[in-house]
Amino acid sequence: KEIVSLIVPLITWALNTVFRAKTKLLLSTPHTFAFLVQQPLLNAQGQQISPTQTAHTRSHLIGNAGKQTATNVELVFNWKPLCINIWPLRHFKEYTEPDNRYVMIFESLAPNEYLNCELLSINNELPNLITARSDQCAAQTITMYPQPAVPNWQRRIAVGLLFAGLAAVVYISIVLLQFLVLKTPFGH
Repeated sequence: KEIVSLIVPLITWALNTVFRAKTKLLLSTPHTFAFLVQQPLLNAQGQQISPTQTAHTRSHLIGNAGKQTATNVELVFNWKPLCINIWPLRHFKEYTEPDNRYVMIFESLAPNEYLNCELLSINNELPNLITARSDQCAAQTITMYPQPAVPNWQRRIAVGLLFAGLAAVVYISIVLLQFLVLKTPFGH
């Protein structure tokens, strides 16, 4: 009894720590591309500098996968890109640090809400995203890959099989526990 009375508060504390609502920012760069544009680059006098031009694009996807709202979500770039597009449209504050770093601040990001930040630069490199963070945590960088969409009927079959397997594991565990504790043969 004494051991159980000591273990129960520890288990309760561990479960409360592990399962409490928290913010979890995820950051990914699902797309980067450089377009070679077959248009000559001309200077102010009309002289050709280069026979082609380049357009660089990059996507940054940031989302809150946690169960608590992230506040003051901050994205810091090396410098301000030529063009930046936020989707879905959201109001944000922006400023430039004295060392020319470009900072965007979003007031909040609700649980399961995602923002897509699209960058475009012509004939110049794109700035790197230095940091993404909120008041609660720093963003964790994840890798994303395109994958084929699975039909709903296949997902439902897979979920059904997973639950059947879970039910089988629970049933077998109970039968084994009954056998070990009560010393009853299987099936009686």
